[in-house]
Amino acid sequence: MNYIKNKWNSLSRYILWHYLSKRLKLIHVAEYPKSGGSWLTQLLSSSTNLPTRRNQLARYERSIMHGHYKYSKGFNKTICLVRDGRDVLTSYYHHLVLGNVNTLNDNLKRNNLLQRREALGFKDINDVKANLPKFIEYIHNDYTKKLNGFTWAEFIDSYLSVEDVLVVKYEDMLLDATKELHRVLDFVDFSLDDIAIKKNVDKYSFKNQTNRTPGEEDKKSFLRKGISGDWKNYFNQESVRLFDNYYGDMLIKLGYEKDRNWVEEFKD
Repeated sequence: MNYIKNKWNSLSRYILWHYLSKRLKLIHVAEYPKSGGSWLTQLLSSSTNLPTRRNQLARYERSIMHGHYKYSKGFNKTICLVRDGRDVLTSYYHHLVLGNVNTLNDNLKRNNLLQRREALGFKDINDVKANLPKFIEYIHNDYTKKLNGFTWAEFIDSYLSVEDVLVVKYEDMLLDATKELHRVLDFVDFSLDDIAIKKNVDKYSFKNQTNRTPGEEDKKSFLRKGISGDWKNYFNQESVRLFDNYYGDMLIKLGYEKDRNWVEEFKD
């Protein structure tokens, strides 16, 4: 039953995103998974009073749509939230491999997690640093392409230099969420005073949502750590070489590195 419900929800969302977006004047928050899109969607929905229906049947109404689709010309105004791909893959490992089986109420998700662990065959799933190279290969060559049909770099590249797309960095949100939310609201033609924006930023801060300070980790939580640069704690030399081989150009294009020298300069 859950499988059918999830498929129907996904289909309804796909139709709205790709075919009814401009008619309904939808606002899209697009992200590659684990880039902070849920946070930005909450902020934007609260600041515009437009509904957002996460994991629910989409309705024929103006709303904030959050998803992981590549760009299409049928989209209305879209905010593409990007994050350092090294942090994305680190966070993705914790989400896809270290998820708490006992807290998953959905049997399909529980089975998928167990099958994923079996496919990867890690001796110790908690040894993230040792396992990350194989996980990067798995994400690039197997999981992501089967699930979405595109990689992290391909997803982002589809949004760059598009007129009705605003690219926002997760790291800039961490530094000054109020400033970035102002920029997003201007882009979607909404206005809100500074006091109201700050109130929304405080409401959806990592600390208020988790009762933890940024950097205080809960490996089983969807909101695990709330910081940038955590990849340095988990990458080794092999992870660095693999990531650079697959995604090095995009890392530079987004300004996370100036050149490829970071590969040689990295200290495990």
